[in-house]
Amino acid sequence: MAAGPPDRMIMIFPDLSEVRARYLADTALSRARQQMPRVTGMTAARLSPIWGRRWFGLYFPDRYVWYLEHGTNPRTMASLAGKVIPMWINDPDGSTRRDNPKAKTRRTDDGRTQVLIFRKAAPLGRRKTTRTRNKDTGAMTVTTTPASYPGAPGRIGARNSKGQIASGNVGVRWRHPGLRSIQFLNSALAQAAFEDGLIVSTVYAVDSGSLGLVIKTR
Repeated sequence: MAAGPPDRMIMIFPDLSEVRARYLADTALSRARQQMPRVTGMTAARLSPIWGRRWFGLYFPDRYVWYLEHGTNPRTMASLAGKVIPMWINDPDGSTRRDNPKAKTRRTDDGRTQVLIFRKAAPLGRRKTTRTRNKDTGAMTVTTTPASYPGAPGRIGARNSKGQIASGNVGVRWRHPGLRSIQFLNSALAQAAFEDGLIVSTVYAVDSGSLGLVIKTR
């Protein structure tokens, strides 16, 4: 229902008083913060409860929250070509820390241990040259292969039991798998309503321009 990118989600109940709506919004905020992924906790801290007569909801100023909620499609990250990319990666078993003892580490607000690594994405179309010496003849073989640029052929990390490429392993370099839809805002609003004895209703994703219209027409 949003005219622009959604920045709030609400539920509407015709007989809901403003006092009860505020209580429901506060409850939903608590549930959302419990469920969402948290690195520093700053994004969770910027969530805020919103309410009025007949409705309650949550406001999220950070657009990334909508991507977590709604999910994103897989994509090749062509904009990274030629750049050095800092990457915080999860390291639950400590293997990355052992391989990179001088790397920076952090503990996320939701309890994950992460290590900072750097990867270089080659310019589009670049190839690399490798030289291999035959141990028996001593002859040198020179081959060229695509460098690690966005969209270049890559190794297939896993296959399923039928020998087909497993989900998420497309064999293309610098391919973002997309974000899985978490629906934690939707869930938080539904939980707040259910715990207060209401019959869970439709959740509306809106922005500041469409909020009033949705409330008025529902």
